[in-house]
Parts: sequence; C-alpha cells; structure tokens
Amino acid sequence: MQKSPQSKVSSQQISVLSFIARFNTATVRMTIPFVLAAALMAKYVTTQSARTSAAQPLNSLNAATPGGILLAAKSSTQKTLKLRTNVPDSVLVPATSSAQKKLKLRTTPPPRPNWAIAKGMPIPSRLPGKENTEVAYNLDTPPDFKYSQELQKIVNEVVKLTAAEGLPQKPLSITLIDAKTGETAGYQQDTPRYPASVVKTFWMTVLYSQIESGIWKNENDFTPYIAKMIQESDNEAASYIVDQITATRSQPRLKSEKFKGLKNKREQVNRFFREAGYKRINVSQKTFPLYYLNLPEPRGSESQMLSRPVWNPNRITSRQAARLMYEICYLKTAVSQEASQKMCNWLERDLNPKAWQDPDLYAFNPVRGFLGQSLSKNNVSFHSKAGWTSRSRAEMAMVSTGDDKATYILAIFGQSPAYSNSVDIFPQISRLVYKRMTARDTKPESKPVALSNLPDVN
Repeated sequence: MQKSPQSKVSSQQISVLSFIARFNTATVRMTIPFVLAAALMAKYVTTQSARTSAAQPLNSLNAATPGGILLAAKSSTQKTLKLRTNVPDSVLVPATSSAQKKLKLRTTPPPRPNWAIAKGMPIPSRLPGKENTEVAYNLDTPPDFKYSQELQKIVNEVVKLTAAEGLPQKPLSITLIDAKTGETAGYQQDTPRYPASVVKTFWMTVLYSQIESGIWKNENDFTPYIAKMIQESDNEAASYIVDQITATRSQPRLKSEKFKGLKNKREQVNRFFREAGYKRINVSQKTFPLYYLNLPEPRGSESQMLSRPVWNPNRITSRQAARLMYEICYLKTAVSQEASQKMCNWLERDLNPKAWQDPDLYAFNPVRGFLGQSLSKNNVSFHSKAGWTSRSRAEMAMVSTGDDKATYILAIFGQSPAYSNSVDIFPQISRLVYKRMTARDTKPESKPVALSNLPDVN
C-alpha cells in the first residue's frame, strides 16, 4: 500500500530526530572525559604553581620583574586584590569588605646568590623587634697617633719608587703606622679614593656590631657569607651582607619617596663610621658585577644610589683604612675584643707560595700582585684586605715579624689604571717598607707631635 505524503514526512522527521538524539548522546559521552581531564589538569597546574611560588627564590632583577611576585585574589564582588610579596614597609591594600583595613606585610629576605641556594646555605634572620635597629661604632674618636719624621722618610721613598716605575703620583695615597709606638706618616692620606673591595672590611665591621648588639638570631648563619666576602672577595656574598645589615635590597628604579627610604637605610653604614670620626666616608655602594641579580653594572636603585644628588661612589681615605686595620687587628677594640679577634682571623693570609700561587691568573688572589707577595719568604704574620678593579689597586695590611720586633700598618690606594695594570708595584713597595721598618729603632722619637696638628703631607 502506498504511503501518504504526510506519512512520508513524518518518517523523515522521525529519522532526523533519531539521528540528532544519537549524535547528542555520542557528543555527551565524548565531552564528559575531556571535561574531567581538563578539571584534573587545572587542579594539578594550580597545585604545582603554588609549590613553585613558595620554593623559588626571587633572584632576578629587571624592569619586567620588579623584584616581587604579584598575587591576585578576588572577593565575592570580584574585585582584584594585589599583594607584593617583597614590599619593604606596611602598605594599604583593598580589603575584601566594604571598609578599608591596613594590612602589614613582612619584608621577605633578600635574594640569595645561586651558589648559596645550591649549597643550602642558611638564611640569617633578625630577632623580633630588631627589624629597624641601627647600631653605632663603639669607638667614637680616632686613635691618638703621633707624626713621625722618620716614617715620613720611608713614605717619601715609596713615592719616589712609584715615580721611578713611571707611575703617577696624583692618584696615590699612602698611610704608614708603627703600631708599637703609635707613630704615623703618609702621603695624600686624607684624599678620598675609590677603595674597591677594601670596603668589604667596613661592612664586616658593621655586621659584627649588629651581631654583638643582639640583632641576629644566629651568628653562624653569616659564616659562609663572611668567608666568601673576605677570603674570596666575592661581590655576591658582599651584596647579600649589605642587604642584610641595611634591611634593603636592590630594586628597579624607585619613585622619589620610596628611594629616599631605601637611601636612608643604606646610608646607616656611613653614619656608623662618620659618627666615629671617619669623616666624609662613603661605604654605601655595592661592588659589581652581581650576576645573581642580573646586574653586571649598577642599574635601578643602585644607579640611583650612585647618582643622587651627584656622582657618589664609595670613598675611603688611606688613613681611614689604616685606622680600621689598627683597631681590628692591633688594638682589638673594634666592636669588642672578641669581635675584633674574629674579624682579624678572617683577614689573615697564608703567605706560603703553595697556598697562593694559583695558575689561574684571573682568579681572585689576595697575595699575588699585592703587599704579601714579596714577604712570602719572611717569617711574618700577615693580615690584609685587597681590592682590584680595571682602574684601581688598593690594600690595607698589618705586618708583624716573627721575632715581634716590628708591627706596622700599611694602607695604599692607587686610583689609576696604571696601578691596576702594575702587578709588581705593591710587592716592591712592601719589600721596601719591610726593610725600613725592621731596621729602625722602635723607640718613639723625642717630642712627638700630635698628628691632628699637622697638615696632610703631599
């Protein structure tokens, strides 16, 4: 029997509906596993991201990553709440309720060098309530040194030696102290010079003053960083210590008010010494490069520190360097006797050629090319901190003979590429001074004149 047109249309409709039903069923069956998989993947990514954020150090510093992670949270009204994990002070942030509340965020520790992270080195921490404590040097006046004409003759010989070697005298500063008699002499010794890594001894002194003042939980947490800074002259360890003792960190360029706060904190190291008679000293600038911060040279807040209000690099006089060495290793009165002994131990150098003759000419060497090299065959106790850049060579040292006949402090700053490139001049100077100091009568000259009453010798 032939079907009517109406029956034929109904059959077609039924077929279409049946196909659509089968298609929808298949689609649902295929979609559900994908939805479940996507949900599980999202949960896994969220968990891993949280773990990584908690464990990963903030070591990079550039314009794109301003030293912190921005965490976004949303309230019931879908308002974004941004928290910067490394803000230095308390900040106001939008609260989840309608009222504005003050949220205090604790400053995170400064970034650590990659080698410190790899070796699992400790993270020093301050005691509660000591976050903004500033310390003062226990010695508020310079030692009462006496000017010596005999020592001046030795210094003059050194100046003539540099001239004979074709080196300029204008960028040269020298201070010589007979530690046993308190006599001294110098050449341009009150002229501020760039100290290179000699500055690290000054940072160490501030650190030990903070340790003695009970600011830090555990002194031993600093041991590996001090060792790297003083014994290897490591810039990254020094940067980390500067961040710790000043409660600051290198940041991208800051706006005026924030920069003033950072600058004031960083300059506490200057106040520490200036209030003790170290006039015009500047030890607030880091030494570079700092690759763990992506800073091959000063940028961001570090560049601001150097250029506000005028070009302001580290500046120390040879007299100041000699004084600090005298206070640490001879008088042992810097911070305390115990702290001075610890610092002096860090400054001790092994002059045995087997200890310092490194075939790597580019590795840091506190003896080769410096004052200790020419004394390696002598029976002496030697303590020093050297500094070397492409434009300067500097050193502060204390030499004590094995027979205890002579103990003297010698500080030399040669702020010129000519001194930087001369690997022989400091050993030659040291040999000359050693011969003169061990040959002299250690009795003080009659009627010594107070050093403060004499002009700087040029």
